[in-house]
Amino acid sequence: MKKGIIIFGEEMLSLLITFLALTLLASNFLIVEKRTNSYIADERMHLVVDNIADMIAKRYVDSKGNINPAMFNTTFRDKVEVNIGVAHFGSYAPGDVNVYSARRLIFIDDQPVLMEVKVWP
Repeated sequence: MKKGIIIFGEEMLSLLITFLALTLLASNFLIVEKRTNSYIADERMHLVVDNIADMIAKRYVDSKGNINPAMFNTTFRDKVEVNIGVAHFGSYAPGDVNVYSARRLIFIDDQPVLMEVKVWP
């Protein structure tokens, strides 16, 4: 009778260990998936802000690198902020979310100026 109890106890222990191992494995897959989705979303927002900065540079900057601020008066979508030197276009970035930014060096009247584009989700 004691042999049967010991064997039954060992089987229950092995089933418990198997259950815990499978639970740990499943939780690791869920964590990896969540991190991967977060990294993909971050990379997507970096690409969006780079594309917006490149679009501005292609449309409004001439071949010498000069930008005409009077021509630049355009409306942006609600989650884009553009700063060219001291000039500001678009809405202001909130402080409680992730803000993605890209910077480009442009020229206004042959003077180098930093253009910064900010995007948030």
